[in-house]
Amino acid sequence: MHSSLFAESNTDLSGGKTTVFNSGPNAFGMPLANISRTNRRAHVVGNSFFNKNWVFSPSSTTARDGLGPLFHARSCSSCHIRDGRGAPTNEQSTSVGLLFRLSVPGKPTGDPVLGVQLAINAAPGIEPEGVVHVSYEEQVVGLDNLQTTSLRKPKYDLVVNDHYGTPHPKIKFGPRIAQQLVGLGLLEAVPEKIILDFADPNDEDENGISGKANYIINPETKQRELGRFGWKANQVNLRTQTASAFLRDMGITSPIHPVEDFTIPQKAKIKINSTNDQPDIDQSKFQRVVTYLRTLAPPAQRNTDNPSVKRGDLLFNKIGCANCHIPNLKTGSVAAIDELKNQNIRPYTDLLLHDMGKHLADGISDSMASGSEWRTPPLWGIGLTKTVNGNSFFLHDGRARSIEEAILWHGGEGSVSRKEYSSLSTKERQDVLNFINSL
Repeated sequence: MHSSLFAESNTDLSGGKTTVFNSGPNAFGMPLANISRTNRRAHVVGNSFFNKNWVFSPSSTTARDGLGPLFHARSCSSCHIRDGRGAPTNEQSTSVGLLFRLSVPGKPTGDPVLGVQLAINAAPGIEPEGVVHVSYEEQVVGLDNLQTTSLRKPKYDLVVNDHYGTPHPKIKFGPRIAQQLVGLGLLEAVPEKIILDFADPNDEDENGISGKANYIINPETKQRELGRFGWKANQVNLRTQTASAFLRDMGITSPIHPVEDFTIPQKAKIKINSTNDQPDIDQSKFQRVVTYLRTLAPPAQRNTDNPSVKRGDLLFNKIGCANCHIPNLKTGSVAAIDELKNQNIRPYTDLLLHDMGKHLADGISDSMASGSEWRTPPLWGIGLTKTVNGNSFFLHDGRARSIEEAILWHGGEGSVSRKEYSSLSTKERQDVLNFINSL
């Protein structure tokens, strides 16, 4: 079990001096508590571009045009509602909070016809790539103390539009639910060495946990760099994460991705009428959106003096959850903005990849991440999900309807902790859930 590297006497302070004390519907949308006046202005401007719908070009609203022609959502906040999580379903169809990555074995650029992500929407006169419907089947699982509960397994009905051609016969569809955005700037500021110190790809300590780093080519530097964002840790920093989301989710080009990413069949079908060779979002506006993401503060932990929460904290560590969901990290002396430097933080993640077993695998590899490996998601703020987003859907595809269901889906490297949790008494399991809900 990993020991705590950075002692923090006040466990309420999830983000050190950046922590905000807000447990209401806007808990995930607050700027850093220690934000400077200059960065607050950039935060406000970035927030406006994050929340407003983009429109098709050409348009009189030139500051916000460039949407599409193929896209998933019209705004960042369409998926990250109030800077929180997406929902997987909306009246039996997938909501925009759930998108689908596309992959073909041996082809890193995705499907030859549809590309790397399914576009469910399109500009007028353009055909979307397809639609998705979702259903669930319930399955009863037993706990070691002879109680039972029900988990739901998703089934996707993917209806692909053949307008652009026939997709590869071995195409794979990977569901990805939008994640909450709190504390991203702090995670970006954690030194690479700290993350790599937790890595144990060969499980040399023989504890069943094999945290692995993902490495990706940074499109800006053209260098191979450590990934830390996204479900597969496939983005190196918030600039590349934001640029990828603009391009893949909204069809908006940026200084990092200045050209629409169409496949050859799509280029033959889609005619772009543009007299402007500049990206849809310029460097100034793009950077303000990045600053907005960097300055979203994590909310404080709550109910830390509650006896059940205290017992749950001890059990969380005892059953091995903290082996991957590392409680304490520290940001470095170098950060994108000064407010993020040298903060003791409690995000409950190691930012590494872990094999979560066959039941959560989607078969899609991403750089060094296999089809069954996922980055440990941070847990700070998780107990406010229902308050902020009106739902409690967890895991990469939102299949889990509660924290307990998410735990019980853990396989692979999470199997031991799942079994340990399953063997706890009803009261002990509630203590663990009360602790996680306090984060």
